[in-house]
Amino acid sequence: MKDQITLDTELTNDLTAKLKTNRKKYLIRIAILIVINTIFFGLLIKGTRSTTENLLSALNANLIGFNLLGFLLGTIVAIFPYKGLPFKKKYLNASLMTILAIQIIMTIGLILIGIMTLMGWY
Repeated sequence: MKDQITLDTELTNDLTAKLKTNRKKYLIRIAILIVINTIFFGLLIKGTRSTTENLLSALNANLIGFNLLGFLLGTIVAIFPYKGLPFKKKYLNASLMTILAIQIIMTIGLILIGIMTLMGWY
């Protein structure tokens, strides 16, 4: 029978590998949503600014603003317990999940604006 330390090490290694694969999935989804949100914002938002200015504003918000907000809120999300991991191992995944949630909320909002534009309400 294996001793307890060996079993704990194997479980930790499996969990670490799973967290790394989850990070890759989150990063791909975040990148796709950033592109979609930037394009939607540039095309759907009306105002005195041009489409190019809207695209640049959206790109700045998506690449800098929402990511900073996600990392700040990720510190709060990482406080919640997750399989006994220390804070530093949970922080990156919690931040990526928060950024993904922010991007999804933004996408839903832009889709609703698109629907309102098609119906003539915006």
